[in-house]
Amino acid sequence: MDTSSVALYNQLKAAQPFFLLAGPNVIESEEHVMKMAKHIKAITTKLGVPLVFKSSFDKANRTSSKSFRGPGLEEGLKILEKVKATYDLPVVTDVHESCQCEAVGRVADIIQIPAFLCRQTDLLVAAARTGKIINIKKGQFCAPSVMANSAEKIRLAGNQHVMVCERGTMFGYNDLIVDPRNFEWLREANCPVVADVTHALQQPTGKKLDGGGAASGGLRELIPCIARTSIAVGVDGIFMERVTKGKKPLKIDLTPFME
Repeated sequence: MDTSSVALYNQLKAAQPFFLLAGPNVIESEEHVMKMAKHIKAITTKLGVPLVFKSSFDKANRTSSKSFRGPGLEEGLKILEKVKATYDLPVVTDVHESCQCEAVGRVADIIQIPAFLCRQTDLLVAAARTGKIINIKKGQFCAPSVMANSAEKIRLAGNQHVMVCERGTMFGYNDLIVDPRNFEWLREANCPVVADVTHALQQPTGKKLDGGGAASGGLRELIPCIARTSIAVGVDGIFMERVTKGKKPLKIDLTPFME
């Protein structure tokens, strides 16, 4: 096991009142990512919140083929590596295929398993074998008890450093709901519990596109509500992504969550 991963895992487990995984949803450009990393680090340093910078090199599970996916594996990892070196920040990014894990493990401190893939054994094992911390998002279609099995797949592959993440549960066809009971039931996985307070408010395929098709939207005005709820229940970490491409600015103040 990578000694730096052990130290980071222990630091995150001990974080009070929580740690933060945050950054742009996808790498839009090197300039944008560097700007975001600098800005978010300034906020979390002031508040004393441990930060792991998050961004994706490829959003392979986009609802629409018209949506921007990212720069790809090679270019994306170069940019994330620059974030680490410039701002002395650990980074987390997601993988969608087993063949990506080795390369991602050479850069990322935490490898994230997307919700749709949370039961994919080969992917979980490949990620675990990198020796990095693994953050598994709970599938929108899964009961929280499923995550104990997913976490166990990581451990059986020789990696004890795993986290599980709540990101909402399907509520009809185009909506998700956050069940606060899941934060407690996810403890059955015997590892840190993270709340994704942005994707949990997603409305899958809820937005019609010009020219046909659909894309996912969301109720971002409720992010503070879900974040406060998660912290009140007592999660270990908060996951928060920021989308700027084509969006109006949204200010999210972390200060009240410290009280």
